Amino acid sequence: MLFITAPAIQASAQSGIYRLLSPDHQLAIVITTGEEVSWSVLNNNTQILLPSKIALELANGEVLGRHAVVRKSSKINVDKTFSTAFYKKSSVTDRYAELTLNFSGNYSLVFRAYNDGVAYRFITRRKGELTIKDETASFHFAADHTGLFPLIQEYRVPGDRFMCSFESLYRKMNISQFPADTLAFLPALINLGEDKKLAILEADLEDYPGMFLQPEKGSPNSLQGAFAGYPVKESLFQNKLNARVDGRENFIARVNGKHQFPWRVLVLSNSDRELLNNDLVQKLASPSRIADISWIHPGKVAWDWWNDWNISHVNFKAGINTETYKYYIDFAAENKLEYIILDEGWSNDTSLTEIVPAIDLESIIRYGQQRNVGVILWSTMYAAAKNTDSVFAHYSRMGVKGFKIDFLDRDDQQMVKRVYDVAAKAAKYKLLLDYHGMYKPSGLQRT
Repeated sequence: MLFITAPAIQASAQSGIYRLLSPDHQLAIVITTGEEVSWSVLNNNTQILLPSKIALELANGEVLGRHAVVRKSSKINVDKTFSTAFYKKSSVTDRYAELTLNFSGNYSLVFRAYNDGVAYRFITRRKGELTIKDETASFHFAADHTGLFPLIQEYRVPGDRFMCSFESLYRKMNISQFPADTLAFLPALINLGEDKKLAILEADLEDYPGMFLQPEKGSPNSLQGAFAGYPVKESLFQNKLNARVDGRENFIARVNGKHQFPWRVLVLSNSDRELLNNDLVQKLASPSRIADISWIHPGKVAWDWWNDWNISHVNFKAGINTETYKYYIDFAAENKLEYIILDEGWSNDTSLTEIVPAIDLESIIRYGQQRNVGVILWSTMYAAAKNTDSVFAHYSRMGVKGFKIDFLDRDDQQMVKRVYDVAAKAAKYKLLLDYHGMYKPSGLQRT
């Protein structure tokens, strides 16, 4: 059920100051508009985020959030519940206060205050196309707090500071110790003291680059967003598994003039166990676009790569061949595993319709059907993005249950769009997707 109450904004027209309270009144967002737009956050009247700038810089020199004139402001209070078919909970309660500031220039900022976090996003309502040169998303803290940051310094793809596998150790360090020459991907966790934590996230990331964090120059105790430029071109490397970016444009995104940008999110917790129970990304994600979800069956897999395509005490040579995968199917059936994965090697890495001679895929699929075990195929993202409709249609007809898609290793706008496009086509042909080498969860799982 959805409840919307009458506006209750606290605003000052002359000073351009707006205040938004969470439903339990424990969190407050303070927004200042005028020469610049900034936001700050208070928890029980203690400032946990100092005034931090918000802006979008367009390629034509215009900056949304500079010399900002508020034409209209409105607030709603929402209390609803929505079902979550494939989540840690069957339903989620979505209760928040929302403030929308409509600015001259046909753009808005939307702020939300939940009991366990806060968020904001830009919305534009313009004709044609917008080229986004950069975004200002800053996070200023009152002290040199310790944090946990997944730095990509040692886990970066050579030649591009924004390419990584999104697999890093979390480093415990003060904000002041954050290396100036590297980035961290999200989420990052800030220790505010007295068991309070603040996690920096983003949600509803679609057709836009993901946000990394780096130190903000000239501003102590501060972090700022960093965004990959749009790729100039790609080339294959690493045994033709990965598509490397060869140069980046001097802008981060081109979007439709009517566009909803990602949510910038801060999760607040009073104890670590609350972090496990937080649903903010799920709440802020776009709702499901799949009308019929009856064909989606999550499950466990027997995974060949994990034990190096090697099985023992069998009367055939183990490896990437039909006999080995039928053996995996037997194992999966006996142990009530729903799927097997054929990882790298079953096909040409760059052409998914070229199956290696040792694999009789149709025979493997039929055998799996007899034993109630589904077959999932591995692919690089580069290969999956080529002729996606025809490839997915072909394997769906054959009886394949889905694809594990690997070597994304980026979240620039091109890759984020590719992730959604491939997911939409997989849904069209009722194929499961397992994204690997994937950037952090930001809402796609719900959408």
